Amino acid sequence: MNGEEIKICCIGAGYVGGPTMAKIAEKCPEIPVTIVDISSARIEQWNSDVPPIYEPGLDDVVKKCRGRNLFFTEEVDQGIREATIIFVAVNTPTKKIGIGAGRAADLTYWELAARRIAAVADTPKIVVEKSTVPIKTAEAISSVLHAAGRTSFSVLSNPEFLAEGTAMDDLERPDRVLIGGPMTEAGATAIERLAQVYAHWVSIILRTFCQYRKAPQAHLLN
Repeated sequence: MNGEEIKICCIGAGYVGGPTMAKIAEKCPEIPVTIVDISSARIEQWNSDVPPIYEPGLDDVVKKCRGRNLFFTEEVDQGIREATIIFVAVNTPTKKIGIGAGRAADLTYWELAARRIAAVADTPKIVVEKSTVPIKTAEAISSVLHAAGRTSFSVLSNPEFLAEGTAMDDLERPDRVLIGGPMTEAGATAIERLAQVYAHWVSIILRTFCQYRKAPQAHLLN
């Protein structure tokens, strides 16, 4: 994967995925960025004159980049297959039942996205956590992905620091970007690949490494 052309897919066309990918597309015009979602209504809105999310400056960036190197589609599997870097920015609501109800994050959508990636991907991928998820989620996701045995995956954490009403400004001028990954050669390479994207406009990129267990828990649901 090192040296290969970067192609980005983002699963989830919501509040995090939409603005973040629009900013990446604006700052990296040579990188194709595709946002996929299973909601046809949401994709139609992103392809219309009125995006489904209002943030000051977002509409202008979307109109500038859409059709050039920013694309919105329901073709989830195609987006996964063609990408070298896959951001996962799906909804993580608070659990309503089971252990942690009322306070813990419900990772149902995250696990569904991971299993979809594992089933479809046939070339090595960098998978990036962009949703708000608990510590150790990357470890569990890595297990889910590699259980399929079809290809290799490097799972990174790249938390978002966006505030409603200032999201585009937060993306334009972040204090820093944080990228975390496994303490392996492949993990270090994946971190640098993602850092190459942010380096187009971000000056401070922090890199962190963690040691995954040999046999992490493969299931995220309680």
